[in-house]
Amino acid sequence: MDPITIATVVLTLIATKAVEKVGEKLGEKTLEEGVKLFNTLQEKAPDTAQALKQVKDSEVIDAEIIEEVRQVAAREPEVQAGVNATADAVHQKAGGVTNLSKLAEKIGVLNQGLILNQQNTIHL
Repeated sequence: MDPITIATVVLTLIATKAVEKVGEKLGEKTLEEGVKLFNTLQEKAPDTAQALKQVKDSEVIDAEIIEEVRQVAAREPEVQAGVNATADAVHQKAGGVTNLSKLAEKIGVLNQGLILNQQNTIHL
């Protein structure tokens, strides 16, 4: 799974405060890197950070938000570094990749191509 998708899932959990429910499953390092990434995102792309905060249901991740994070990471090296660090932390957590891979499949981000106005529900 690509780092942008992994990082966006973590960012959404942090931004919507859903991390309190699943924080132990993610691991301390993942949360630490995710919070750093979110803070960087607030500085470099406040509109994207605000869009993440406004997610009504942390189990529904809009494909447009993933694309926004992808675009910000492409133009902001600090955000890309944060994405990579967050994804690496997830990979280091035992079972994290498997769980997030299942999560990504549930939200439909493995689709290839542009997805407009699509929302998918996931259950943690």
